[in-house]
Amino acid sequence: MNNQRFKETCGLLFFPIIRGAERRLSVPDLYRIMRTYSFVRAVFRGIPPSVPLPACLGAGQSVHAIRQWRGDGYMNELLEYFPERLAETKWMDRCRIEGLEHLLQARRSGRPVVLAFGHFGPYFLARYWLRAAGVPVAALVGGIPEARSASRRRGDQLSPFSGIPTAFHRDELRAANEFLAAGNPLMVAIDNVTGKQMNVPAGGGWTFQMSTGAVRLAMRHRAELVPCSIVYEGRWRFNIELGRPVPAEYLAAEADWVRAGKYLLGELLPRFQGHPRQCLNQLIKCFRPAAPVIPVENHPDKLLHPRQSTVR
Repeated sequence: MNNQRFKETCGLLFFPIIRGAERRLSVPDLYRIMRTYSFVRAVFRGIPPSVPLPACLGAGQSVHAIRQWRGDGYMNELLEYFPERLAETKWMDRCRIEGLEHLLQARRSGRPVVLAFGHFGPYFLARYWLRAAGVPVAALVGGIPEARSASRRRGDQLSPFSGIPTAFHRDELRAANEFLAAGNPLMVAIDNVTGKQMNVPAGGGWTFQMSTGAVRLAMRHRAELVPCSIVYEGRWRFNIELGRPVPAEYLAAEADWVRAGKYLLGELLPRFQGHPRQCLNQLIKCFRPAAPVIPVENHPDKLLHPRQSTVR
């Protein structure tokens, strides 16, 4: 049995055990038991390598990004085993959602919403919490459907709004567009490394390489474009923030992509700066030093012979 098959088998065996324990135990008791499991798992897997933390995130700290122990990630993944239970009072009391009313209003009016997020905090749980709060959110994710673990697929089937997918993969773009066109909210990452990109000023001599997917989808469907982030506050407590929507005039033409991206980053950056240890490597790598501005009189093109041209 190969390693992947072994993990799949263990996940399926573990699935009913976790669900049974969640129904019988209080959240604090379940947390204490599962913490030991996650710690052991983290020790065997090791700590992922750190990535240099850019100054625009480090609040002046000249240190490497201090990644959370894998244990926190494993603990939060356990909530995917019982997504429908997150609607219970004992769980909903542990997640504060700011700006939810705006999302509910868009839902009532039948207007689609693109939720722009980065790989920050337990981002993979945001759609489950929002679905538990009454909004059928799905996410545009990488990979292929077959690569999603069997235990996660089982969890998806139990999620609120079970008839509505929780995720669309890259080869399901048509279905994702139809989902948006029907007036539903779709989460789209701004730090994908594939597809069209744009450089957005991040301040302090830094830029952010942003995927244009969220902006383009919002423009195509005349959807609200809303920044979305989730912060892990420890001991299975979370805070989701739905920021101010991008002004409609920023989504009028392709020429406004960077303007819309700058607005999105302006809404999300304070969250990243406030919790730099929750920035994952994929997000951190999108921050890059801005290219230096070369005075016109010193620009290399000026050194060419007047009859020469840089156009080919």
